[in-house]
Amino acid sequence: MNEKICAGIVLFNPDIDRLKENITSIVEQVQAIYLQDNGSSNISQIEEYLAKEKKVVLSRNSTNKGIAWALNRICERGLQDGFEWIITLDQDSVCPENMVSGFESYLKNADMLCPKIVDRNYGLLDGSERKTEIIKECITSGCLLYLKSWVSINGFDEVMFIDGVDFEFCYRMNKAGMKILRVNGVVLYHEIGSISIRKFLGLKVIVKNHSAFRKYYIAKNIIYMARKRKNFPLLIKGIFQEVKLGGIVLLYEDDKKAKLGSVIKGIYDGITIQISR
Repeated sequence: MNEKICAGIVLFNPDIDRLKENITSIVEQVQAIYLQDNGSSNISQIEEYLAKEKKVVLSRNSTNKGIAWALNRICERGLQDGFEWIITLDQDSVCPENMVSGFESYLKNADMLCPKIVDRNYGLLDGSERKTEIIKECITSGCLLYLKSWVSINGFDEVMFIDGVDFEFCYRMNKAGMKILRVNGVVLYHEIGSISIRKFLGLKVIVKNHSAFRKYYIAKNIIYMARKRKNFPLLIKGIFQEVKLGGIVLLYEDDKKAKLGSVIKGIYDGITIQISR
């Protein structure tokens, strides 16, 4: 077991059985697991389960301050306790037995290592048959992040709250000349929304069925990231993404009025919100 590696999980109303599976899969591979709760309504159940988990440290927050805020608190705690690397996990991720051992050979090759991602409902999302590959971006769950690199680019952007937080962080890593390495021999099973596949004019359309709450942040952060990068072509691309987002809601999703209202509000806030860092 590598004494320099810990793990961190952000919690918000987790399914307790899946959380148990998550922690069981990683607890013997790391020295410590830091949990940051974001105002879960089932916190008493979480605490009851964790009472016998000696390696797990739980920090509570009375309200949901977002995934970026929680990730920063987890990274701060790992750094304070002397760890050099942290595996960031979603609360429903289940790690393979070779998560840490599969990464260890490449610690000197990158600032962040990530696994091949397989969605439980959709199939392969990211990865190839190559042993490793340098990539531009990845999702947060399953990543092994070098904490000094996290410090050097000022952590995760807490303005974003949720959705796109990981890709924005990766963008700043790339800008700083850091490397993100995908290790395809490490495979993480994950769930990204309630994905379904539809057809439109013969083309495959991925419908993620996110809630109105999530639609707001997706819409806001598409525009926010383009503004933050000061990238006009990306802003134009973002506008097309917003049109696509609204179109999928109209054609394939339930709760259309609430979701479309959230998209419109998200676009407005993405245009008007103050850019951080």
